Amino acid sequence: MHKPRCSLPDILGPAGLVRRRRRYALSGSVWKKRTLTWSIQSFSQSSQLSRETVRTLMSYALSAWAVESNLTFQEVDSRHPEPDILIHFARAYHQDSYPFDGPGGTLAHAFFPGEHPISGDTHFDDEETWTFRSEDDKGIDLFAVAVHEFGHALGLGHSSAPSSIMRPFYQGPVGDPDKYRLSQDDRDGLQQLYGKASQTPYDKPTRKPLAPPPRPPVMPPDSPSTPVPDRCEGNFDAIANIRGEIFFFKGPWFWRVQPSGQLVSPRPARLYRFWEGLPTHVKVIQAAYARPLDGRIILFSGPQFWVFRDRQLEGPARPLAEFGLPLGEEVDAVFSWPLNGKTYLIRGQRYWRYDEAAARLDPGYPRALSLWEGAPPAPDDVTNGNTGDTYFFKGTHFWRFAKGSVKSEPDSPQPMGPTWLDCPHPSSGPRAPTPPKTTPQTRSCNCHCELNQASEQLFPTPLLPLLPLLAGALFSC
Repeated sequence: MHKPRCSLPDILGPAGLVRRRRRYALSGSVWKKRTLTWSIQSFSQSSQLSRETVRTLMSYALSAWAVESNLTFQEVDSRHPEPDILIHFARAYHQDSYPFDGPGGTLAHAFFPGEHPISGDTHFDDEETWTFRSEDDKGIDLFAVAVHEFGHALGLGHSSAPSSIMRPFYQGPVGDPDKYRLSQDDRDGLQQLYGKASQTPYDKPTRKPLAPPPRPPVMPPDSPSTPVPDRCEGNFDAIANIRGEIFFFKGPWFWRVQPSGQLVSPRPARLYRFWEGLPTHVKVIQAAYARPLDGRIILFSGPQFWVFRDRQLEGPARPLAEFGLPLGEEVDAVFSWPLNGKTYLIRGQRYWRYDEAAARLDPGYPRALSLWEGAPPAPDDVTNGNTGDTYFFKGTHFWRFAKGSVKSEPDSPQPMGPTWLDCPHPSSGPRAPTPPKTTPQTRSCNCHCELNQASEQLFPTPLLPLLPLLAGALFSC
């Protein structure tokens, strides 16, 4: 579970309706033709791999699938009007509603077969260190990732077979590309879609000669030198639902959970690479939310906040006083409640309610947080689920409030890790700490010191109509 993960949901189709017997999974979409064209639209601007090496690796990765089926792949000029599989190395936002997030996090993603113009296209994050035949682990093996992603582009989902290239976790290099062969599980899945190859398994298509590997890559100067925090330890600085994805912020890192509930990657992405323009002196994101009126994303730290349009900063830091809070005030949590469209700003044991349309605080605030019955005092953050539930987070636990309710559910609190972050259940590991109890006494205690101390340690992609087409994204993959 510590290995990087691909974001494609492990259960395809409506929840509870898919019960596969085979280890491999099928997306339900296939190419109707058996000769597919491909082209590289843009090459990496930072990789030490030459363009010819990248082209050859892509050819090898595709032929690994061709040799086991009745498919053939034909490379065409980049000016070809409509190649079936368009390969693109890109950074950050690249016009498909699934922006990359810099080193770590997302490695690549591909789209299932279909009639949409983007169907079959495969994108690689150009900020990763791409390698092949590397003698160390200082990079990501491009061939292995390409084979996996092309499996998605052909209609395969994830497999539970240990030897499968379609495992949801990046397993590292798979050996020499010119000697690689798919596992039996991968062949079974492919042939279920396209039939068996007419030639014998070892009559491989003609392949281009593979150039010698380049010198070992030099890691970028901003590579993390400090240990990456453990998401399973909880105590996040901020948690927010941004366009359907849940972001967990901690120090200069963040994790994302897709609307399907899948953790994008166990390995976090870097805060400053994703939120372009965020000042580097900002060490802690204390709260975040997506403004309901215009979709702008607001990040809070100290007595200030920053406004982002998608991932781009809009203007300088602004004071929290613009929300009507006392000068110099800070917030622990911010969320917009779907029931009334109001925005709630929480500090310690009290909260304010802000009217977005009128751009002012509602009269009669602040009020006691205890009005949210069962809520923990001074929560790490509060956010909404995609079905309208509200979640309070503190430490390693969360409290659920049903849609429209201000009373926590009887089974609250629950451990955060297994539900949200793909962590083992506390009962399967070391003894879990007792969750904080909410009592009249704890509601009246001063918890600011503890919270501020925690916040000294110290994050969303737009989820738009392409979601059903997205086949999978390899994340440290």
